[in-house]
Amino acid sequence: MKLLIITQKVDKNDPILGFFHRWIQEFASQIEQVTVIGQFVGEYDLPSNVIVKSLGKEKGKSRMGQILQFWKYQKELRSEYDVVLVHMTPIWVVLGQRLWKKFNKPVYLWYEARGGGWALPKALAHVRKVFGATAYGLPLQSAQHVIMGHGIDTEMFSLPETPRDPTLVVAIGRITRVKRYDIILKTIAALPEKYRLEVRGVTITPSDADALQKLMDLRHSLHLEGRVAEVAAATHVQIPALLKKASLFLHAAEGGLDKAILEAMSCGCPVVTSSRAARGVLPEECVATEDTMAAKANAVLALSSEKREELGKRLRQIVLENHSLSRLVERMITEMQPK
Repeated sequence: MKLLIITQKVDKNDPILGFFHRWIQEFASQIEQVTVIGQFVGEYDLPSNVIVKSLGKEKGKSRMGQILQFWKYQKELRSEYDVVLVHMTPIWVVLGQRLWKKFNKPVYLWYEARGGGWALPKALAHVRKVFGATAYGLPLQSAQHVIMGHGIDTEMFSLPETPRDPTLVVAIGRITRVKRYDIILKTIAALPEKYRLEVRGVTITPSDADALQKLMDLRHSLHLEGRVAEVAAATHVQIPALLKKASLFLHAAEGGLDKAILEAMSCGCPVVTSSRAARGVLPEECVATEDTMAAKANAVLALSSEKREELGKRLRQIVLENHSLSRLVERMITEMQPK
């Protein structure tokens, strides 16, 4: 199989999308050739059977300039691919579907988010299948929806070789209102004073920046300056070390089973989450509501180190069985094989 992937970023150092670099590597290890078109291309280290092309966003190219470059690539590269996979950006399905139909290239979409906008329903009319991690990841009903689980690099996100910091709690993810970091700060305030929190995340939109400012204001009003560090960014490759060091991962969003939760689980880090998708997947002691998060967090932290380690191993096994990257890519390739 020769696969064309359309994605937002090819940059192993990006704090949000850096994980996808590893996805490209895994596809390349299982099929003949991968061609990747990224809107933004930064630093990458990919096998020789991977072709990387940029739409020029990193150079400041306009949106229309990117679209024209996208169409140009479809014509120039049409002999380099026989299947198309669009990652998280349905607009490219809408813009590319006429050419792909003309060239007889089957199109697939990976989508795992609660939004979608006007482009998503239009894209669904032109794809053979839309892959997603959970049933919560597609906001529209679709007969083409194939639930695959997340793709976690379980070798990168592995069990620690040194003892954890018994007082360290972490939260990771984009700083935005829906992540409900205010609940996490209130949870820390309700825990014994020895526990401290580190948050790793970035802001993208002005609304995110406003959410960060409100979070820092809450930190001040709760008198947590000595227990909650300033929010800092981290690359994808820096996150495993933090998860291997922490004794608890907190997650307060209510929607799907975020990738960050599974990365923590893969590192054997105990988790407490309010995600609806976690119910029935994670053990009961790891699933909370806004009102019970502090009590659940306190109960996990109060476990003996042996019990916490046992819980961490159970969580990692869930990832190994249902969300490993190698298994996900293998399944996707099977689903995309020409009939």
